[in-house]
Amino acid sequence: MRKDNLIPILYNVLAAIGGVVALFLLALIFIGGRSLGSPYFMLLMAVLLCAGISAVLVRKFFAPAVKYPLGKGVKFEDSTLVKLAKWLPLGLCITALFLSVLALSRPRKEGKSVLPPAKGVDIMLTIDTSGSMAALDFKPDRMTAAKSTASDFVDKRATDRIGVVVFAGSAMLQCPLTLDYFAVKEYIDLINIDMLSGQLGTAIGDAIAVSAKHLKDSIAKSKTIILLTDGENNTGMVDPIAAAKAAAAYGIKIYTISIASGEPADMKVNTQSIFGPVSATTQLPPPSPESEATLMQIAKETGGDFFRAKNNAELQNIYTRINELEKTEFDSSLQLNYTDNYKPALITAILLLMAAFIADKFIFIKIP
Repeated sequence: MRKDNLIPILYNVLAAIGGVVALFLLALIFIGGRSLGSPYFMLLMAVLLCAGISAVLVRKFFAPAVKYPLGKGVKFEDSTLVKLAKWLPLGLCITALFLSVLALSRPRKEGKSVLPPAKGVDIMLTIDTSGSMAALDFKPDRMTAAKSTASDFVDKRATDRIGVVVFAGSAMLQCPLTLDYFAVKEYIDLINIDMLSGQLGTAIGDAIAVSAKHLKDSIAKSKTIILLTDGENNTGMVDPIAAAKAAAAYGIKIYTISIASGEPADMKVNTQSIFGPVSATTQLPPPSPESEATLMQIAKETGGDFFRAKNNAELQNIYTRINELEKTEFDSSLQLNYTDNYKPALITAILLLMAAFIADKFIFIKIP
């Protein structure tokens, strides 16, 4: 084979290799950092490669052409514009087909998420709203401190359902068990002193009964009541110890918290005078030993624990400890999430086909 014929062949071979490398780099750009949802479509790349090589060879050696006699020693070389007219539309079509096959292979982004346990902990926050919760031995008062620490406790949970029960002379479900912690905190924020109007006293037994009613049918691996009060049971339909035993029969654990400084506490009250309502200050006695003994017995009957909070810091620490005692333990379970990302390749392929059509029909006009 003459050297003059060998050079064009080597040039075409190098050009083909360069084209394959360019397509490979293009594939890395579109697939980089992603996986393929349908990788078997990539087998079409071999078919496409063979078709592309065949198209180049046919156009190079078998395309019809008009031969013009040239003088001896005169060589005719295609200009850059002629080469573009000959090869650019074909190259754009091959690249577009390549990207179409890539889109069929479904490049996709991979994401990971941690699955929560199927059965976590169901927690009922049971909060005393009787008038004595306005006492000022906590900052700014018992009720505000109780609401603040309860909200902080909710923030520390991740996969457990939480509900709220309020009680005074009777008990009421304030928020059903839910994973919507924003809603739970909203309901806690709405709690106020004597919100159960006309219900005087402290019905601890009723509060346990209402809380247990909404926990007893739960399929959670652990069911817990956190009962916070500053008084003793002095009204209601249900005896607190009997309610605790019933709760224990349903597998419900009760943590009891006595919120009081242990000293006489000031409390603001409104009194009526001939000039209208007048704000005055009165003193509340500390909780009696009998009331705390009842709370201890309630916790003991259910396998829970009794806590005494004398200030804001101790109350915060109690909730932190309960949070640790009722941790939801589960093995890490990862779930892979995929998002298809074929559109960039498909859109690029469509644009390249349009560019090839415009270049072939309107820019590089060929006269037969």
